[in-house]
Amino acid sequence: MGSNCVVVNGLNLSSCVNNVPGLDGVWVLTTTGTTADISTISYDVDGKIDGFTGATSDLEWKKIDIVRNSPAALNESVAVSLASLGFDFQTQLIFTIPGLSNEGGQLYQQIVKSTQSYFLVKLKTGKFFFVSPSGMYVESATAASGSLPGDETLYTITLTSSNTISVPEIDITTTLTAFLAAATNTTIDRE
Repeated sequence: MGSNCVVVNGLNLSSCVNNVPGLDGVWVLTTTGTTADISTISYDVDGKIDGFTGATSDLEWKKIDIVRNSPAALNESVAVSLASLGFDFQTQLIFTIPGLSNEGGQLYQQIVKSTQSYFLVKLKTGKFFFVSPSGMYVESATAASGSLPGDETLYTITLTSSNTISVPEIDITTTLTAFLAAATNTTIDRE
């Protein structure tokens, strides 16, 4: 497993694995018609999340099967207010869900109809991030299908949020399943 990839001569990126940067996995915590709230989040001394609790019981993180070679990305930009010396971290998460099964279409509908969703993202470096502790909102959502038999149905979603902190890393030393087992009121459908 490589740790660096060269983008341009002299510029190394430490977040690349096998010369491919990007997302390795995405999980969503959402409910239709109501909000799937996270009631508490705790941070360690390095600013990483070391635990959180769901506000209600039976909350399940669902794995999103992102389309291979799709423009899946986790982006963050910072807006600085010189007048108030404030920072605003604007996060954007983009991914495409395949519509080969009915489950993909149902998950797309659930995310789009939700009043607020939370996302866990695993980068190809193996690091996990809790995307927007204050929740994310749909910026755009599209469904597209080809015109020939066998063409894919694809659901592309762009989510956005505005936060006072940067996207926090999750301090996971074993597996996501084991980490979530310690987080009250949340489970995972699959890793």
